[in-house]
Amino acid sequence: MSVRKLAIAALSRVETWRQSLADHRTPFVRGIAMSAGIFLSAGQGVATAGGEHYVPSHDPMVLDADYAWFEPVYDADLIDMKPKKRAHTGWFGSYDRMHLFTTRPDNSPGDWLLDRGRGHRFDVGYMLGNDHGFSATYMDYKVKAYDGYARERLNRLVPIDDDGSLIGPELGPPFGQPSIPTDGNVLGTNSRFVDMLDSENVADFRSFEFNKTWRMEPYHYGGILEPLVGVRYMRFEDLYQRMTYTSGQFFVPATDPLEPEFYAGEEVLTERSIATNDLVGGQIGFRYFKFIDRFRYSAELRAFTLASFQSNKLQTFQETTLYESSPVEAGDDVAHYLLDQTNPIYGKNREFSWGYEIRSELSYTLTRMIEVRGGFQLIDIAQGIWRGRLIDPTSNRNQRALMAGFTFGVALNR
Repeated sequence: MSVRKLAIAALSRVETWRQSLADHRTPFVRGIAMSAGIFLSAGQGVATAGGEHYVPSHDPMVLDADYAWFEPVYDADLIDMKPKKRAHTGWFGSYDRMHLFTTRPDNSPGDWLLDRGRGHRFDVGYMLGNDHGFSATYMDYKVKAYDGYARERLNRLVPIDDDGSLIGPELGPPFGQPSIPTDGNVLGTNSRFVDMLDSENVADFRSFEFNKTWRMEPYHYGGILEPLVGVRYMRFEDLYQRMTYTSGQFFVPATDPLEPEFYAGEEVLTERSIATNDLVGGQIGFRYFKFIDRFRYSAELRAFTLASFQSNKLQTFQETTLYESSPVEAGDDVAHYLLDQTNPIYGKNREFSWGYEIRSELSYTLTRMIEVRGGFQLIDIAQGIWRGRLIDPTSNRNQRALMAGFTFGVALNR
């Protein structure tokens, strides 16, 4: 028996006892009965009307006063329960795993293609008994599409002897990592290489929104509409990266300018431009849901207008590895390992952005408060996104970013 039912039964017993005491003529007994009546009528949690008892509203700091998250729910109960009763009140939350496909930047190779990324979505909120509430949503999504290959280093590897031991400098765990990290195999392998990665579609998207919600009365066929209005912040970061590899003879300044030093070596240049778009504004929308037995269908729409504050940072990184012998052979020691970078170049801009978000989900009721669900999600930032290289003369600072795909997750008291 739930705590709610136990409270109602106890209060009913007290009311019966008070009434019996009130029927006696003894002044002392009558005084006790009147005191009990005053206490019950003044109580914050209980009121009696028409023979029915109403328990206090849930504490907003707990998810549900009964803590019956895993209480079984039966088909007969769901059939007899009205849609208004099935729409939960109190705290709710959900987690969804996002698998979305994202458009590429303008002027990128194959800019009509979509690349898959992964992310997370968290929803939390509270719905009052008077059909007013609030909700908050946080999303973190990344897509990483590179065109690249593994380029072997000139010394290729730290060779392995016949007995399986590594030849060369003093080594330490794991996977043959030497005492000088720049002079060993790549972690987890028996070879030395550098990953040459050119970006095709690399982006990091984050979003936070806070909404005021209302719950309308159910429609004739059981559907319920929840309008919302709120504020939203989004950050969209785009990475442009190009890498080049060069090997040959490199000059190193010496103490004596008449005796310059030349080494056989290799150089990796990385040009990286990071465009950051901070979007702030408001949104309106709604959520519509309908129960069918153990299933619930829901559809959500949000339309937003945002101010886009943009910045772009361009920088070049240089990695030079010089070896002690020429030509370089497998296992040769590294004589010099040099890292350098240019001063960053910055650019900034402001744009107006607008867009919309669509969700469509189908959930299945497992217990009284737990549901599993899957659905479709689309986020379309129609304009106001800067993607690409800072100094590219054809770079468009007012691009579109569209993310669409599928979601899978679990909901609690939703």
